[in-house]
Amino acid sequence: MAFEEDLFRALNSGSANPALDVLALGLDFSALFFVMALYAIPLWSRGRRTLAFDYLLALVVVAVVTEGLKFGFDRPRPAEFYAGVRVLPLPFLSEFADPAFPSGHTSRAFVFAVLLGLHGRRWFRWLIPFAVLVGWARIYQGVHYPSDVLGGAAVGIAFAFLFWKLNRWPRYGSLRTRIIGRWLSPARGAHSESNSSPPPTPR
Repeated sequence: MAFEEDLFRALNSGSANPALDVLALGLDFSALFFVMALYAIPLWSRGRRTLAFDYLLALVVVAVVTEGLKFGFDRPRPAEFYAGVRVLPLPFLSEFADPAFPSGHTSRAFVFAVLLGLHGRRWFRWLIPFAVLVGWARIYQGVHYPSDVLGGAAVGIAFAFLFWKLNRWPRYGSLRTRIIGRWLSPARGAHSESNSSPPPTPR
């Protein structure tokens, strides 16, 4: 689409400068899967264990669904379709390992922003702008079309609302409680065994 190409080129090369390069690469790194997973640690350590569990599970589901959609649509990356694309990938990653639609970085950023925002409205103030900037960064880096970013945002938002609604489903809550309980009590058996008295020595 001509409109999408115009928008892509305006965001990709129309405002390029070294400061924005650094910002875009930082946002790219912050939305990598393993980095996004680390955001669950402060939630867990502050006692928000059910939210940390929901977030990690939603993150995994979104990653799987996004990859499935990517290979289902099999859309080429902008540099494979447009001429003269300015590509700015992270130095240690290949941006062309999978197809373009939807944006995985954007879907992860939006499931993070919306799910946490639904559980604490004050978080919306900075989480939503973060997710939007991640989407911008992917276009600025030349690795996604604007529609890839919109698709990724839609996937992330949809699963954020799904996991928010799951809290009202008793079966899911019960299963989550059992799983979290197992995470917290693996050492109980070993502790009880170490404290048990040894058998009497025969005379």
